[in-house]
Amino acid sequence: MHPLLARPEFRLYIAGQTLSVLGDSALFIALGIWAKVLTGSSSAAGLVMFCYAVPMLLLPLGGLVADRVRRRPLLVTVNLALAVAVSPLLLVDGRGRLWIIYGTAVLYGLAGAVLTPAQSAMLRTILTEHQDFGAAVGFTQTMRAGTTLVAPLVGSGLYGWLGGRAVALVDIGILLAAALAFLALRVPETKPEPSGRHWRTEVLAGFQHLRGTASLLPLLIATTATATVLSFLQPVLFSLIQHGLNRSPQFLGVLETVEAVGALGGSVLGGILIGKLGPRKTVMLGAATFAVGALLLLVPSVWVVSAGLLIAGAGMPAGVVGLATAAQSLTPPQLMGRTQAAVNLSLTAPQAVAIGVGAGLVAALDFRTVLVAMVVGALLSGLYLLGKPDAVIEDDEDDSDEGESAGQLTPAPAEAEETEDAEPTAVPAESAPRLQST
Repeated sequence: MHPLLARPEFRLYIAGQTLSVLGDSALFIALGIWAKVLTGSSSAAGLVMFCYAVPMLLLPLGGLVADRVRRRPLLVTVNLALAVAVSPLLLVDGRGRLWIIYGTAVLYGLAGAVLTPAQSAMLRTILTEHQDFGAAVGFTQTMRAGTTLVAPLVGSGLYGWLGGRAVALVDIGILLAAALAFLALRVPETKPEPSGRHWRTEVLAGFQHLRGTASLLPLLIATTATATVLSFLQPVLFSLIQHGLNRSPQFLGVLETVEAVGALGGSVLGGILIGKLGPRKTVMLGAATFAVGALLLLVPSVWVVSAGLLIAGAGMPAGVVGLATAAQSLTPPQLMGRTQAAVNLSLTAPQAVAIGVGAGLVAALDFRTVLVAMVVGALLSGLYLLGKPDAVIEDDEDDSDEGESAGQLTPAPAEAEETEDAEPTAVPAESAPRLQST
């Protein structure tokens, strides 16, 4: 057993985060199906995703909240508040109350904008050694990948069996269990003191830190570029299934499951390799792995395409482990919530745009041309990191008070010596379904 798993506080954290992701993903799928059943409209179902995704633009504000209050009470409170927010779904009995479904999706999105950075910050509080960071990220990403693999089956299966109200009741139970797991955590936290800086400076401090840390910014750029290329895969698969494999559109479910299994394997692999290769080489390997998998999609064979998706699916999570580990190592604890929020927004916003761009490219070009462009894009993302400074993961010595001064962060000497303030807080986590984040 890894030493981290022997620590009860880490196990409780993993339990709380996994339950939170399970409830989020399962309900999200069920809400879309519910809207479709009530209206018969695919647009109505798609609006659920829109309602969920838009509040995630408030991630920087959520990161500020996570850095300005104690994280454990925040995680408990938000999960309990979500359980209350889900309760009105029990009143949905027809199309006339469709607005409750949309309202719940909005509230879930708002909660996610706080939970994501808060969970990342909480993990940093738990970790005592920088050498633990890679393993911790590997564990959290693996559990997240495994949860998102089964959650759609849980959400859709439970809805088909017992209906939307049953899904809501189960989700309430899951959220209460997550709150209890976080409540059981026994980690000392000092209440953060106000910095006295302008709120805009505080909100944008995570972006400022990313921009000012020499070895972190290139990792973010490369990972974002790979994630953007990955987003073309969704529209490409529809065309590949029809014109490359001559299968029905329903075959997409099979291929997406294969990709999800690959993502699970990539999370495990990233957690293993991060300690041997370091963040930069792990991100490079992730980009190259995705490129190899995407290249195999050019072969008109179900077995080769399945192997390609398995490999491609592993690439992005492995790279994310590298980025998340570097972010934890090079970010002052009291800034971790805002930095995680900045990372997640930097990853997911371009992906959302890329899905639409990919749909346009597939409509205008042969899907094989788009695949070749994806392979080239992923390879260039990895090559971009050649010669860039690596993120050295080592123990902190001293942390200075806020690690920020008048909106400027003090990154480690060229990297930034980590600062450790009176508050022992902070680190990695999740995002909207189908979009990659740390």
